[in-house]
Amino acid sequence: MKNVGIVTSLSTLRGLGYSSIWIYSAIYLRINLNMSILQDGLIITLGSAIAALVQIYAGILADRFGYKRFIVLSVAICSVLFGILVGSQGIRDSVLYYPVVFIGLMIANAAQSPAANAIISESSSVKLKGFSILRVGNNIGWGIGPALGGFLIIGGSFYYLFLFGFATTLAGLFLSLTLKEVKPQGPRMIQFHAGNRLLIILSVVALLLFIVQAQETITLSNYAKILRNLNFDELGLVYLTNGIVVITTQGFIYKLSRRIGNYFSYVIGGILYSFGFFSYAFFSTLSGFILSTVVLTIGENFSFPAGNAMVSLVSKPENIGRNMGTYNAFISAGRAIGPLIGGVVMSLTSNSYELWALTTVWGFISVLVFVGAFRNKAGVVKQLSEPLLQ
Repeated sequence: MKNVGIVTSLSTLRGLGYSSIWIYSAIYLRINLNMSILQDGLIITLGSAIAALVQIYAGILADRFGYKRFIVLSVAICSVLFGILVGSQGIRDSVLYYPVVFIGLMIANAAQSPAANAIISESSSVKLKGFSILRVGNNIGWGIGPALGGFLIIGGSFYYLFLFGFATTLAGLFLSLTLKEVKPQGPRMIQFHAGNRLLIILSVVALLLFIVQAQETITLSNYAKILRNLNFDELGLVYLTNGIVVITTQGFIYKLSRRIGNYFSYVIGGILYSFGFFSYAFFSTLSGFILSTVVLTIGENFSFPAGNAMVSLVSKPENIGRNMGTYNAFISAGRAIGPLIGGVVMSLTSNSYELWALTTVWGFISVLVFVGAFRNKAGVVKQLSEPLLQ
């Protein structure tokens, strides 16, 4: 389990540095570079779309050449890109070059995910446990990062976000060197296959759910700042709530998920997650935003680890990296479509109920597709879950 701890720590460091850039770049593009919300959405959509394609082949290459090598290479590229943002004001202030570097960071961060997930899968005797631990580490970073980022912006400037990202990524690079390589068993030919029907179903369902997840960038940040007048530090506290709830509830939810199985965990999680995002429409104060975040985070704790665990369970050992790459590619596709939907909807309406209904309906559809795909298929449902706790 040593590798699980290292990958989890890497995920924390990555979340600390990258999350602030991911969350606040939508605002940075508008305030510092004078771009529209729709242009924001198009940039994030383009980066996520490229990252989706990259992840498919990143998983295949990691299976062939080694998971550790691929993680080290990806983190090294992230370090270089953050270093460019720290060292060059001209690039930071350019409407052409900043989006290019930002998209590069999106791609490099996405590329390491299939290899990291493969190491977790191969290093965990219970898949759901390994991915639940990873979720805690990831959300510590994604909770503290945006909160700290909000204070850094208020106390200094956006520059400190890039400096912080560079420091955490550099620390992650040194940590990645301590990973123990898990021997890849992948195919010698580098090619994409889509013959695993269960994998494709799970991936399509994840794509729909992650359209909702992507609203944390364009939609939530701009909605909170423009329509609800939250300050940067208050917005940071909203994202911090996500990390705190993961840390305090993931252990309990893991035990509950082991009892009810991955299938029902994913259904419950998808409903809570989608409703949590929709419930932002009800509130205009910080306390209301925090309550919504608590609900969606509980849903996230049910559904996200279960999704990864199910992909691992339906994959042959020699195809773990490739299948994780395919699954993550569909997730990235959802993250690509989500900001575009959010940008378009925010350009068309400022009605909070219309806004959140049109951006979260995809999560409810994902649950319906998931349930419909496996209805009356008890054997498949059993295959998607590990032995249940009695």
